[in-house]
Amino acid sequence: MTHYWKYLLLFGLVFWSCEEQEKHGCLDSQACNYDSDATINNNSCLYLDCKDECGGSALVDSCGTCDDDLSNDCIEDCSGVFGGSAYIDNCGVCDNNPSNDCTEDCAGEWGGQNICGCTDITATNYNSDATFDDGSCQYNMSDTITIQWVKTYEGVGDESWRVRQTFDSGFIIAGASNYSGLLIKTNQNGDLEWSQVYDNSTALYSVRETSDGGFFAVGFYECDTLPGCYPDLYLLKTDESGNIIWELIDSGTENNDWARDFIETADGEYVVTGTWNDNGNNSKAMLRKYSNTGELIWHEIYSSSAANEINEIIETADGNYVLGGYTGTQHGDYKGLMIKTDLDGQQIWKKNIQSTGSTEIYALNETPGGSYIGAGYCNSWRSLYLVERNASGGGVFNDCNIVDVNVSGYYDIIPSSRGGYYLIDAGSNLTWINDQGETIFREYVGYANMSIFELEDGDIIIGGYGFIDGNSGGIISLVRLTPPINQNY
Repeated sequence: MTHYWKYLLLFGLVFWSCEEQEKHGCLDSQACNYDSDATINNNSCLYLDCKDECGGSALVDSCGTCDDDLSNDCIEDCSGVFGGSAYIDNCGVCDNNPSNDCTEDCAGEWGGQNICGCTDITATNYNSDATFDDGSCQYNMSDTITIQWVKTYEGVGDESWRVRQTFDSGFIIAGASNYSGLLIKTNQNGDLEWSQVYDNSTALYSVRETSDGGFFAVGFYECDTLPGCYPDLYLLKTDESGNIIWELIDSGTENNDWARDFIETADGEYVVTGTWNDNGNNSKAMLRKYSNTGELIWHEIYSSSAANEINEIIETADGNYVLGGYTGTQHGDYKGLMIKTDLDGQQIWKKNIQSTGSTEIYALNETPGGSYIGAGYCNSWRSLYLVERNASGGGVFNDCNIVDVNVSGYYDIIPSSRGGYYLIDAGSNLTWINDQGETIFREYVGYANMSIFELEDGDIIIGGYGFIDGNSGGIISLVRLTPPINQNY
């Protein structure tokens, strides 16, 4: 038994001695943590990076830069040089000289050699060397409009205020007949299909076909007992044949109230604008919303001076309304008025716009850039007026164009498919302007003077009744014409 313990002790001493002689560590002498005492490699070796940091991650990129950020490593340029500045221009040329980069010619071709100019031989500025037409052609004013047809409706009525296209490509006209409201429906050729007179209305100023295929119109009613008889707002809903579904006479106090224009909302209701009197003295710019059965939903007014009226309302691309009309401290002394509201009639901004003499906005359009252009009269009914305000109400231009003593203002404006805008004035002149309000051409049309819109084929429809000064009335007319086809924007 004693020998057993001796052997066991001897074995333990030998095992301890072997363990003492072995050591784990890095055996690579090139490593920055090399352990000369180590006998067993434990894969712990570390090496100096390019910043001489033991175990660091910094690397030298292809441009000789040492850091540990891979995102800034230099790259090879188009000429195969790392860190080089050569690049490929729009014509596919690789170099580092911006001065010789190719350019885009007037035809939109990079590096192209097109010669730009007027290529129409009939133009006054025809360029025989031009290889690409840049839209600069100019023409003699002999290249005038072409009248396709003229329709007159003698004996039907004596006032035509607004004409619009219907779903069947025909036309609907709002006006008056012997001091009663009037609607006229025609086919696409202007031939009379039906007319209706509404004795509870004195005149209808605006009409549109509604989403249900009927019509909605607005205007006013004025009794024939004078003195002490003032206009009241009048609303009319009809079926597709002009038969009355409902009508409404609405008023504030016993003074001027009438409707000039409206919009059918997405929910099938009607936002109506015009003038409203709520205190017996002042006529105020207003906006009223009615249900599709004539119940008033809300009412807003926007001015407190003596004379205010809205002539047209448009719905804007940003989901609001813009109104155009006039404001003044007394009747006959007006400033242009433009108001922007939200869909609930809450005012966003209002601008009283001074011009030469008494001024009024009759018609509005939103521009492609999101501003609002208005047209009407200035110089106290004797001149053509154009104004543009941006989306915030800031001024873009404000022009009173004194052309001729017989010209008494624009009544309507529409965007042209050829760029710019078409306008009709009280003197029955068709005008085409560019986006800056500059006249491209003006041509006498005759017959009509109140309302204008463009058809899909580029032809223009103009409606009216041919008066120049005052509300004298005349023969209701509808004109279809083709603008100068050789006239470029």
